[in-house]
Amino acid sequence: MLKRRLAMAGVCVLAAAPPAFAHRSQSVLTTVNWNAATSTLEVMHRIHADDAEVGLMQATGSTENVDITVVRNQAQLMLYVEKHFSLRAPSGPIALAPLGAEFQSEAIVLYQEAKLKAPPPELAIDNQILRDVFDLQTNLVNVKLDKRTRTLIFSGKDGVKQAKDLL
Repeated sequence: MLKRRLAMAGVCVLAAAPPAFAHRSQSVLTTVNWNAATSTLEVMHRIHADDAEVGLMQATGSTENVDITVVRNQAQLMLYVEKHFSLRAPSGPIALAPLGAEFQSEAIVLYQEAKLKAPPPELAIDNQILRDVFDLQTNLVNVKLDKRTRTLIFSGKDGVKQAKDLL
């Protein structure tokens, strides 16, 4: 009976204070999807707002806090992402056009696209987003061009990675 009460008390404590035990990791989630209806390669980057603000401060050399909800700062973040994320098909580099940004609760989502005749059978991906800012930054890229999804993880000193057999 005493063990059961102690166990219940422990569960109540854990349920009441989960943030005390959880530590958010620094990561960017990128998805690359083929939209057959528009013949477009769609790219979406989801970045935690706090990380985006710190990264933008460092990238611009600003000593003042950056507010990522301001459109001008979102545009600067897009320029930063364009320099730190790239895709290459067997035929050559894929030029991604910026579409815009959307603030969602605790994250900023950046959208890019490229018009292509067909989805590439493989991609060379380089994702350096915020890896120049945070030592433990880990970025995930999910690629789905047909029925298969490939996930690439970028951390440490990782460079370009290949996503193959996408079709």
